[in-house]
Amino acid sequence: MTVRMPWRASAAYIRPVGAHETRISYLRLDEISVSFSRMVLPLEQAIRAHYERLPAGERKIADVLLDLGDELPAYSATELAERAGVSKATATRLVRRLGYSDYQELRQQARAGTAAGSPLAELRETAVPGTLGRHLDHDVSCLTLTLKGTPPEDAARAVAVLARAPRIWVIGFRNSHALALYARELLVQVKPDVRLLPLPGQTLAEDLSALGAGDTVLMLGFRRRPPVLAKILRVARTAGADVVLLTDPSLGDVADEATVTFRCLSRGASLFDSYVAPLSLLNYLCAEVALALGETAQAKLRRSEQLHDVFGDFGF
Repeated sequence: MTVRMPWRASAAYIRPVGAHETRISYLRLDEISVSFSRMVLPLEQAIRAHYERLPAGERKIADVLLDLGDELPAYSATELAERAGVSKATATRLVRRLGYSDYQELRQQARAGTAAGSPLAELRETAVPGTLGRHLDHDVSCLTLTLKGTPPEDAARAVAVLARAPRIWVIGFRNSHALALYARELLVQVKPDVRLLPLPGQTLAEDLSALGAGDTVLMLGFRRRPPVLAKILRVARTAGADVVLLTDPSLGDVADEATVTFRCLSRGASLFDSYVAPLSLLNYLCAEVALALGETAQAKLRRSEQLHDVFGDFGF
Protein backbone atom coordinates (compact mmCIF):
# COMPACT_ATOMS: atom_id res chain seq x y z
CA MET A 1 0.00 0.00 0.00
CA THR A 2 1.41 3.40 -0.96
CA VAL A 3 1.29 6.33 1.42
CA ARG A 4 1.33 9.62 -0.47
CA MET A 5 3.68 12.20 0.96
CA PRO A 6 3.78 15.98 0.43
CA TRP A 7 7.49 15.76 -0.49
CA ARG A 8 9.71 14.11 -3.08
CA ALA A 9 12.85 12.09 -2.31
CA SER A 10 16.05 11.94 -4.35
CA ALA A 11 19.45 10.36 -3.77
CA ALA A 12 20.86 13.12 -1.60
CA TYR A 13 17.90 15.25 -0.62
CA ILE A 14 14.32 15.27 0.50
CA ARG A 15 12.64 18.10 -1.40
CA PRO A 16 9.45 19.41 0.23
CA VAL A 17 7.07 20.73 -2.40
CA GLY A 18 7.38 24.50 -2.65
CA ALA A 19 10.23 24.64 -0.13
CA HIS A 20 14.00 24.89 -0.22
CA GLU A 21 16.03 21.71 -0.39
CA THR A 22 16.73 20.19 3.01
CA ARG A 23 19.76 17.92 3.33
CA ILE A 24 19.02 14.80 5.35
CA SER A 25 21.29 11.80 5.74
CA TYR A 26 20.57 8.47 4.06
CA LEU A 27 20.20 6.86 7.49
CA ARG A 28 17.45 9.19 8.61
CA LEU A 29 15.59 8.89 5.32
CA ASP A 30 15.69 5.10 5.57
CA GLU A 31 14.48 5.19 9.17
CA ILE A 32 11.55 7.43 8.30
CA SER A 33 10.60 5.23 5.34
CA VAL A 34 10.58 2.22 7.66
CA SER A 35 8.49 4.21 10.12
CA PHE A 36 5.73 4.76 7.56
CA SER A 37 5.67 1.12 6.46
CA ARG A 38 5.33 -0.03 10.04
CA MET A 39 2.60 2.46 10.92
CA VAL A 40 0.22 1.61 8.07
CA LEU A 41 -2.82 -0.35 9.25
CA PRO A 42 -4.32 -2.03 6.15
CA LEU A 43 -7.24 -3.68 7.97
CA GLU A 44 -8.70 -0.42 9.26
CA GLN A 45 -8.11 1.26 5.92
CA ALA A 46 -9.77 -1.60 4.03
CA ILE A 47 -12.85 -1.40 6.24
CA ARG A 48 -13.10 2.38 5.82
CA ALA A 49 -12.74 2.07 2.04
CA HIS A 50 -15.67 -0.37 1.79
CA TYR A 51 -17.80 0.74 4.73
CA GLU A 52 -20.45 2.87 3.02
CA ARG A 53 -21.13 0.15 0.41
CA LEU A 54 -21.41 -2.80 2.82
CA PRO A 55 -24.67 -4.71 3.24
CA ALA A 56 -26.27 -4.27 6.67
CA GLY A 57 -25.04 -7.60 8.05
CA GLU A 58 -21.47 -7.09 6.92
CA ARG A 59 -21.50 -3.57 8.30
CA LYS A 60 -22.36 -4.99 11.72
CA ILE A 61 -19.29 -7.23 11.52
CA ALA A 62 -17.19 -4.26 10.35
CA ASP A 63 -18.33 -2.24 13.38
CA VAL A 64 -17.29 -5.10 15.67
CA LEU A 65 -13.86 -5.31 14.01
CA LEU A 66 -13.31 -1.59 14.49
CA ASP A 67 -14.60 -1.60 18.06
CA LEU A 68 -12.39 -4.50 19.15
CA GLY A 69 -9.20 -2.81 17.99
CA ASP A 70 -6.20 -4.45 19.67
CA GLU A 71 -8.40 -7.22 21.11
CA LEU A 72 -9.41 -8.58 17.69
CA PRO A 73 -6.82 -11.41 17.50
CA ALA A 74 -8.31 -12.96 20.66
CA TYR A 75 -11.65 -13.68 18.93
CA SER A 76 -12.59 -16.51 16.58
CA ALA A 77 -14.75 -15.94 13.50
CA THR A 78 -17.68 -17.63 15.25
CA GLU A 79 -17.32 -15.36 18.29
CA LEU A 80 -17.23 -12.26 16.08
CA ALA A 81 -20.38 -13.34 14.26
CA GLU A 82 -22.18 -13.97 17.55
CA ARG A 83 -21.07 -10.60 18.90
CA ALA A 84 -22.40 -8.85 15.78
CA GLY A 85 -25.61 -10.90 15.75
CA VAL A 86 -25.06 -12.25 12.23
CA SER A 87 -24.19 -15.59 10.67
CA LYS A 88 -20.66 -16.90 10.27
CA ALA A 89 -21.25 -16.92 6.51
CA THR A 90 -21.82 -13.15 6.64
CA ALA A 91 -18.54 -12.71 8.49
CA THR A 92 -16.77 -14.84 5.87
CA ARG A 93 -18.18 -12.71 3.03
CA LEU A 94 -16.85 -9.53 4.67
CA VAL A 95 -13.42 -11.06 5.20
CA ARG A 96 -13.19 -11.95 1.51
CA ARG A 97 -14.58 -8.58 0.42
CA LEU A 98 -11.74 -6.93 2.35
CA GLY A 99 -9.22 -8.93 0.34
CA TYR A 100 -8.29 -11.73 2.75
CA SER A 101 -8.36 -15.39 1.83
CA ASP A 102 -9.86 -16.34 5.19
CA TYR A 103 -10.33 -15.09 8.74
CA GLN A 104 -7.02 -16.56 9.87
CA GLU A 105 -5.14 -14.28 7.47
CA LEU A 106 -7.06 -11.24 8.71
CA ARG A 107 -6.38 -12.27 12.30
CA GLN A 108 -2.64 -12.62 11.68
CA GLN A 109 -2.47 -9.18 10.09
CA ALA A 110 -4.42 -7.65 12.96
CA ARG A 111 -2.01 -9.26 15.40
CA ALA A 112 0.96 -7.85 13.47
CA GLY A 113 -0.64 -4.40 13.40
CA THR A 114 -1.21 -4.53 17.15
CA ALA A 115 2.41 -5.43 17.76
CA ALA A 116 3.61 -2.62 15.48
CA GLY A 117 2.09 0.00 17.77
CA SER A 118 3.22 -1.60 21.00
CA PRO A 119 6.28 -0.42 22.93
CA LEU A 120 6.83 -4.09 23.80
CA ALA A 121 7.35 -4.88 20.13
CA GLU A 122 9.78 -1.97 19.79
CA LEU A 123 11.70 -3.16 22.84
CA ARG A 124 12.10 -6.59 21.29
CA GLU A 125 13.40 -5.03 18.05
CA THR A 126 15.95 -2.82 19.78
CA ALA A 127 19.24 -4.69 19.58
CA VAL A 128 21.55 -1.97 20.94
CA PRO A 129 20.98 1.20 22.94
CA GLY A 130 20.55 4.38 20.91
CA THR A 131 22.59 7.54 21.21
CA LEU A 132 21.47 11.04 22.11
CA GLY A 133 22.76 12.29 18.77
CA ARG A 134 20.72 9.74 16.82
CA HIS A 135 17.67 10.66 18.89
CA LEU A 136 18.21 14.35 18.12
CA ASP A 137 18.70 13.73 14.40
CA HIS A 138 15.53 11.67 14.19
CA ASP A 139 13.37 14.22 16.02
CA VAL A 140 14.73 17.07 13.89
CA SER A 141 13.93 15.07 10.76
CA CYS A 142 10.37 14.37 11.93
CA LEU A 143 9.83 18.02 12.78
CA THR A 144 11.32 19.34 9.53
CA LEU A 145 9.46 16.98 7.24
CA THR A 146 6.15 17.44 9.03
CA LEU A 147 6.17 21.23 9.01
CA LYS A 148 7.61 21.64 5.51
CA GLY A 149 5.12 19.07 4.24
CA THR A 150 2.14 20.92 5.72
CA PRO A 151 0.22 22.87 3.05
CA PRO A 152 -0.08 26.54 4.12
CA GLU A 153 -3.72 26.58 3.00
CA ASP A 154 -4.51 23.73 5.42
CA ALA A 155 -2.90 25.62 8.29
CA ALA A 156 -4.83 28.78 7.37
CA ARG A 157 -8.11 26.85 7.23
CA ALA A 158 -7.49 25.28 10.63
CA VAL A 159 -6.72 28.66 12.16
CA ALA A 160 -9.89 30.13 10.65
CA VAL A 161 -12.26 27.48 12.03
CA LEU A 162 -10.60 27.59 15.45
CA ALA A 163 -10.69 31.39 15.62
CA ARG A 164 -14.35 31.77 14.62
CA ALA A 165 -15.74 28.93 16.75
CA PRO A 166 -17.72 30.09 19.80
CA ARG A 167 -16.74 26.84 21.52
CA ILE A 168 -13.75 24.53 21.04
CA TRP A 169 -13.65 20.89 22.14
CA VAL A 170 -10.12 19.52 22.54
CA ILE A 171 -10.12 15.73 22.56
CA GLY A 172 -7.36 13.16 22.92
CA PHE A 173 -6.96 9.68 24.37
CA ARG A 174 -3.94 7.87 25.82
CA ASN A 175 -0.71 9.69 24.84
CA SER A 176 -2.74 12.08 22.71
CA HIS A 177 -4.43 13.35 25.88
CA ALA A 178 -1.17 15.05 26.87
CA LEU A 179 -1.18 16.85 23.52
CA ALA A 180 -4.82 17.79 24.03
CA LEU A 181 -4.04 19.21 27.46
CA TYR A 182 -1.22 21.32 25.98
CA ALA A 183 -3.48 22.64 23.21
CA ARG A 184 -6.22 23.48 25.67
CA GLU A 185 -3.78 25.38 27.89
CA LEU A 186 -2.77 27.55 24.93
CA LEU A 187 -6.23 28.16 23.51
CA VAL A 188 -7.95 28.91 26.83
CA GLN A 189 -5.69 31.95 27.18
CA VAL A 190 -7.26 33.60 24.13
CA LYS A 191 -10.68 31.93 23.70
CA PRO A 192 -13.55 32.11 26.23
CA ASP A 193 -14.90 28.55 25.93
CA VAL A 194 -12.36 25.74 25.46
CA ARG A 195 -13.29 22.29 26.79
CA LEU A 196 -11.01 19.30 27.33
CA LEU A 197 -12.23 15.72 26.89
CA PRO A 198 -12.33 13.07 28.15
CA LEU A 199 -12.68 14.10 31.78
CA PRO A 200 -11.34 11.69 34.42
CA GLY A 201 -13.78 8.89 35.16
CA GLN A 202 -16.45 10.28 32.85
CA THR A 203 -18.11 9.07 29.66
CA LEU A 204 -18.36 11.34 26.62
CA ALA A 205 -22.06 11.34 25.83
CA GLU A 206 -23.13 13.93 28.41
CA ASP A 207 -20.57 16.48 27.23
CA LEU A 208 -20.79 15.84 23.49
CA SER A 209 -24.58 16.09 23.56
CA ALA A 210 -23.94 19.86 23.68
CA LEU A 211 -21.77 19.78 20.53
CA GLY A 212 -23.41 21.92 17.87
CA ALA A 213 -23.08 23.66 14.53
CA GLY A 214 -20.37 26.30 14.56
CA ASP A 215 -18.31 24.52 17.21
CA THR A 216 -14.84 23.21 16.40
CA VAL A 217 -13.37 19.93 17.61
CA LEU A 218 -9.57 19.85 17.88
CA MET A 219 -8.85 16.13 17.81
CA LEU A 220 -5.48 14.58 18.68
CA GLY A 221 -5.51 11.06 17.27
CA PHE A 222 -2.07 9.45 17.41
CA ARG A 223 -1.51 5.73 17.58
CA ARG A 224 -2.64 3.64 19.40
CA ARG A 225 -6.15 4.98 19.01
CA PRO A 226 -9.34 3.67 20.65
CA PRO A 227 -12.18 2.91 18.18
CA VAL A 228 -14.35 5.63 19.74
CA LEU A 229 -12.26 8.26 17.93
CA ALA A 230 -13.92 7.40 14.61
CA LYS A 231 -17.35 7.60 16.23
CA ILE A 232 -16.61 11.05 17.67
CA LEU A 233 -15.57 12.27 14.23
CA ARG A 234 -18.88 11.09 12.76
CA VAL A 235 -20.87 12.63 15.65
CA ALA A 236 -19.10 15.96 15.11
CA ARG A 237 -19.82 15.90 11.39
CA THR A 238 -23.49 15.08 11.99
CA ALA A 239 -23.74 17.95 14.48
CA GLY A 240 -22.36 20.42 11.92
CA ALA A 241 -19.12 21.06 13.82
CA ASP A 242 -15.75 21.55 12.16
CA VAL A 243 -12.95 19.12 13.03
CA VAL A 244 -9.22 19.89 13.04
CA LEU A 245 -7.44 16.55 13.28
CA LEU A 246 -3.78 15.98 14.11
CA THR A 247 -2.77 12.37 13.59
CA ASP A 248 0.00 10.16 12.22
CA PRO A 249 0.22 8.54 8.78
CA SER A 250 -1.28 5.26 9.99
CA LEU A 251 -4.85 6.59 10.29
CA GLY A 252 -7.00 5.41 7.38
CA ASP A 253 -9.91 6.96 5.52
CA VAL A 254 -11.68 7.94 8.74
CA ALA A 255 -9.50 11.07 8.57
CA ASP A 256 -11.68 12.18 5.66
CA GLU A 257 -14.40 12.98 8.20
CA ALA A 258 -12.33 15.95 9.43
CA THR A 259 -12.50 19.48 8.04
CA VAL A 260 -8.72 19.55 7.86
CA THR A 261 -6.21 16.84 8.72
CA PHE A 262 -2.52 17.13 9.58
CA ARG A 263 -0.46 13.94 9.43
CA CYS A 264 2.58 14.34 11.66
CA LEU A 265 5.60 12.03 11.75
CA SER A 266 5.61 10.55 15.23
CA ARG A 267 7.63 7.34 15.01
CA GLY A 268 10.39 7.59 17.63
CA ALA A 269 14.06 6.77 17.16
CA SER A 270 13.73 3.81 19.52
CA LEU A 271 11.17 2.54 22.02
CA PHE A 272 8.57 5.31 22.32
CA ASP A 273 6.86 7.52 19.77
CA SER A 274 7.97 11.13 19.40
CA TYR A 275 5.56 14.06 19.63
CA VAL A 276 7.97 16.88 18.78
CA ALA A 277 6.26 17.55 15.44
CA PRO A 278 2.63 17.73 16.66
CA LEU A 279 3.65 19.84 19.67
CA SER A 280 5.34 22.35 17.40
CA LEU A 281 2.41 22.39 14.99
CA LEU A 282 -0.04 22.93 17.85
CA ASN A 283 2.07 25.81 19.13
CA TYR A 284 2.02 27.42 15.68
CA LEU A 285 -1.72 26.97 15.12
CA CYS A 286 -2.67 28.31 18.54
CA ALA A 287 -0.37 31.32 18.17
CA GLU A 288 -1.93 32.08 14.78
CA VAL A 289 -5.40 31.83 16.34
CA ALA A 290 -4.37 34.46 18.90
CA LEU A 291 -3.11 36.76 16.14
CA ALA A 292 -6.30 36.26 14.14
CA LEU A 293 -8.42 37.21 17.17
CA GLY A 294 -6.47 40.42 17.71
CA GLU A 295 -7.96 42.70 20.35
CA THR A 296 -10.32 39.96 21.58
CA ALA A 297 -7.36 37.78 22.48
CA GLN A 298 -5.50 40.69 24.07
CA ALA A 299 -8.50 41.55 26.25
CA LYS A 300 -8.75 37.93 27.42
CA LEU A 301 -5.04 37.86 28.25
CA ARG A 302 -5.24 41.17 30.15
CA ARG A 303 -8.15 39.94 32.25
CA SER A 304 -6.29 36.70 33.03
CA GLU A 305 -3.23 38.67 34.14
CA GLN A 306 -5.41 40.78 36.45
CA LEU A 307 -6.80 37.63 38.05
CA HIS A 308 -3.32 36.13 38.38
CA ASP A 309 -2.41 39.19 40.46
CA VAL A 310 -5.58 38.89 42.55
CA PHE A 311 -4.97 35.20 43.26
CA GLY A 312 -1.21 35.53 43.73
CA ASP A 313 -0.64 32.67 41.32
CA PHE A 314 3.05 33.28 40.63
CA GLY A 315 5.20 33.72 43.69
CA PHE A 316 8.64 33.04 42.24
